[in-house]
Amino acid sequence: MRSISRFLALEGNIRVLAAQTLISQIGFGMFYVVWQPYLLSTGITLSQLGLIQTMINVSTSLGLFTWGYVSDNYGRRPVVIAANALRILAMVVLIASKSYPALLAFAFLVGFTAMFQMGNPGRNALIAESVDTAQRATALGTLLAVSQGVSTLMASAGGYIALTMGYTPILYVVLVSDALGFVLLFFIEETHRPGRGEAFSLKHRLQGALLPEAGSLSLYAIMLIQGFGYAVAYSLFYGALTDYRGFTTLELGFMSTSFNLVWALGSIPLGKLSDRLGRKRMLVGSLVVAYVTVIGFILFRSPAAYIILNGVTAIDICLWMPSWTSLLTEMFPKERRSSVMGKLDAYGRIGAIPSPWLAGVLLEGYGFNAPLYVQVATLTVAMYFILRLKDPGAGSAAHG
Repeated sequence: MRSISRFLALEGNIRVLAAQTLISQIGFGMFYVVWQPYLLSTGITLSQLGLIQTMINVSTSLGLFTWGYVSDNYGRRPVVIAANALRILAMVVLIASKSYPALLAFAFLVGFTAMFQMGNPGRNALIAESVDTAQRATALGTLLAVSQGVSTLMASAGGYIALTMGYTPILYVVLVSDALGFVLLFFIEETHRPGRGEAFSLKHRLQGALLPEAGSLSLYAIMLIQGFGYAVAYSLFYGALTDYRGFTTLELGFMSTSFNLVWALGSIPLGKLSDRLGRKRMLVGSLVVAYVTVIGFILFRSPAAYIILNGVTAIDICLWMPSWTSLLTEMFPKERRSSVMGKLDAYGRIGAIPSPWLAGVLLEGYGFNAPLYVQVATLTVAMYFILRLKDPGAGSAAHG
């Protein structure tokens, strides 16, 4: 049993986070499927849904800058606990009111956590620092496998519950499961105890918190381009499938099940492959898979085809996430690691800020496929920058 734990890097903080993720994803595994159809059911338009997604992107950018800075200067553990508490508050707001201002408040709060369909930089740094270099991508892959494994089971259930009982039961399950998982976070051990550093002026601190590091412009370009392209293509995807293709919440649930199942099964082996073959190869592979799926979404129309293609899309994520996080861990020292992770993700969200609005305009003016063509173009540009990256190499020594 212990050998299995070692193989999966399932020890210490990783074990605690795995348990917390398993419990929390019982609710969020259902919620991710239905949140856009739920918001549309309150009477808002597709354009208003685009504004809500834009609010999530803006507040996520602010949260990423904030949590990265706080994590490097005050520790990882407080950030993980505070961000999860804020996510619970966001769900309370969503349950309390269906008014449009309340929906915008929910969007701001859930985005600011930097824990809504993405990774908080303090949490990512905590994971990376809880294992040695040779197991970093494996640990990230294991946690992703837990998350998506639960979501696989819950996605179709969420679609069925929404279809037969409405959305309200799902909202309460999210609130309860996230609150139960939150309790486990107090068992996390700190991995970074910053000392008193050199005093800097406010201007210097702001520059460090907001501007790219020298020699890292390609990383920021990748995030800006990817953030823009993916958000144009997919920020309104489930809502558009409902409005333009007539997909039911049950069919959306099957799509999410396909995605989550492949993500769960692929995360650990592809994380281990990244530890062996290096990060750059996996990032290139991620973009190749992204090309395949977006072209498939353009060419096919049936729910069955979309269920299959959504599973293929998960391979893109399996290749990208552990490799990207591990790459950053190996490129930057512990004292700046979380800030850099937060800034890079924030630049991705900044690139995504105009995307939901643009997606709405393209959908209404040119039809369902128009946002997907934008993704094809941005993937081509992103590939150029990825091919220019220098890979530290699998198993390389990291900075602490």
